[in-house]
This record gives sequence, C-alpha cells and structure tokens, in this order.
Amino acid sequence: MNLKLLFSVSLFLTLTVSVSAVIPGTYYSTLEGKDSANLKTALHDIICQDTTHYLNYGSGPGYTWQGFYSTDRDPASNLVIDMYSDNLRYFDVNYVALGYKGFGMTIQIEHSVPKSWWGCDIDHPDVAAKDLNHLYPSDGTYNNYKSNYPLGVVTGTLAHTNGVTKIGIGTYTGYSGTVFEPADQYKGDFARSYFYVATAYQHYVKKWAATPENMMEPDTYPTLKPWAIQLLLEWNRMDPVSDKERTRVENVYAIQKNRNPYIDHPELIEYIWGNKKGLPYRTISGITSPVSHRMTLSPNPAKDLVQLNFDDQSGSFRYSIYSITGSLVSSGNSTSTTISVSNLQKGVYSCEVETGTEKLMSKLIIL
Repeated sequence: MNLKLLFSVSLFLTLTVSVSAVIPGTYYSTLEGKDSANLKTALHDIICQDTTHYLNYGSGPGYTWQGFYSTDRDPASNLVIDMYSDNLRYFDVNYVALGYKGFGMTIQIEHSVPKSWWGCDIDHPDVAAKDLNHLYPSDGTYNNYKSNYPLGVVTGTLAHTNGVTKIGIGTYTGYSGTVFEPADQYKGDFARSYFYVATAYQHYVKKWAATPENMMEPDTYPTLKPWAIQLLLEWNRMDPVSDKERTRVENVYAIQKNRNPYIDHPELIEYIWGNKKGLPYRTISGITSPVSHRMTLSPNPAKDLVQLNFDDQSGSFRYSIYSITGSLVSSGNSTSTTISVSNLQKGVYSCEVETGTEKLMSKLIIL
C-alpha cells in the first residue's frame, strides 16, 4: 500500500470518531415496503426534493472548490484526496483567504459519470453537473485520459497507467472498447457514485446519449445497461463502503442537504438491481442509523473457520455470505460467533450479520 493511501485511510479512520451520521430520523421513511423500480423512484424523490443548496460549478466562494475544501481535504495536512493518482498535492494554507481558487490543469473537477453522457454544456451547468455526490478532484492528466470512457477492467492493450488508474481495452457482453479502471480500493466508491447518478437523474430519460460507451440507458428503470449493472454490482460487493466515504457523505450533506443513499444503506443496491430485486425493502425494527461495517472477521483471509467480531454478541443472530456475483452461498442462525467457511471456494465474498438491533457487513476473503 502506498504512502498516500496509508495516510488517507488513517485520516478517515480518525475522522469517523468525531463525525457521526446526522441523518434525520424520517429521511428514508418512504422506502419501507417498496421494491425494484418503485424503491429506486422513492430514493430519487428523496435526493431531488430540494437541489437549491448545490454549489455553483467551478472555483471561488460558493463554487465546487469551496465544497472540495470540506469534502476532499485532509484537515491535518491540507492534502487533496485524489482517487485518480498518487501525486501528493495540497490546498494552500491560506486557501480560504485566497478565495477557494482552482488548481488549473494540475487538479481538475471530475464528473465521475462523464457529463457528455447527458449532453451537459459546462458553460451552462445543470443540476447533475454541480452535484458533489459524484464530483471529485482529479489529477488533470488522468482526468483527460479518462475522457468519456466507461468503467471497466482492462484485459487487453493498456494505453496508460500511473499505478492507481488504468486506461485500456476491456470487453463485456454489450461493450468492447476503451475503459477506465480505478484502483481496487476505489472500485466500490465509483460503483456507488454511478448507482447514485442512475437514481438521482433517472428523469434524464431524453438526455442520455445513445453511444456505446454510455453506461446509462434512456429509461427510469433500471437506467443502467445490463453489462454495466453486473460490473457495478461486482465492484460494490468486492469493495464495501469505507470510512472515507462515510466521512465524505456527511460533509456533502452539510452543504447540499442530500446524501448518496448507497453509502448509508448499500444493501439498497441489491434490492434495486441485485440479488434481492423484487423483494420489498424492510428496515430492521429499531435501526435508524446506516448499515454498520464495524464488524471484523478473523482470520481474514480465512480457510476453514472465521470468527465474527462485533459489539452485540449476547444472543442469536443471522449470518449470510454472498459471492461477488451476489449469490447466497451460506447462511444460518447462530449463537456462536465462529462459523465454518470450509465449503467455500477461493475468492472474495460479502458477509452480512443481522442481530435484531444491528445490520453489519464485512468483506471476506477465502484462500
């Protein structure tokens, strides 16, 4: 793991001690009992009920770079958190007094979902073009290399790489061509950003360009092309929500007054596009906070047995283990926190636990 990543991880682990979820108790109340398309539309209505708090696009007070100063800055060192490169760049110590200036071509405002996919004129940005939930500071060179290519895994000719980002040829059933591949530790971040855009802007039905590289399609459900759904589901499962994302969503909420629900409740993705599609979404009675990831597994990677470590171990709980493709491969009710995984093949899995008062998730690796 590189120096910048270590620094960023330690930063966000520290921040989560003091930054707690501030979701109003009724924020997600309209989701109860809904499924698939109706559930997605309910989330769309929550996200877009008031977009008047969005910052303007660009640099200066009241613009994107003021937002990035809150959402993508290490307050201890002023490091710019960049998911596109390992280059260490910093906000000036007098950044606020300097009026939230931009970084020119060095670091750019990146639309993680390319704005050309919905035909945005950046000189007259629409709401989606200003939404911090999918805007990130990006190394200028690799932002330009990324262009309007879709996400994917590079399996063919590699055109560019900096050790974090890859640009090259990828092939899927439904798309074959140049793709943008982020580092493994950021694949889930990008997947949840894309699921967010497909939800928040499902009403852009007539705007999504009919081009091969566009992962969106012109409908309100599912809004993502089939090959894109499968890719994003896999990335969401293999790279669970991080402390970095939890901290960022709180800072975005403080500005915009809306949230990426797939960071608060990543299980919603499965109810809309994945292995729980068609099932009514039910919250666990008494749980009003986001799904917790504060469960650890040991050993991890594991071979035969794994110990589930979480706070409330006083009674019975239900565990479920899903493959990276979303298939349920093991489940049961237990009072013992040691479970057998000897029947699982080598690979990456998602382990979920429901205690009745908590829902917990963690990535599990089988050797």
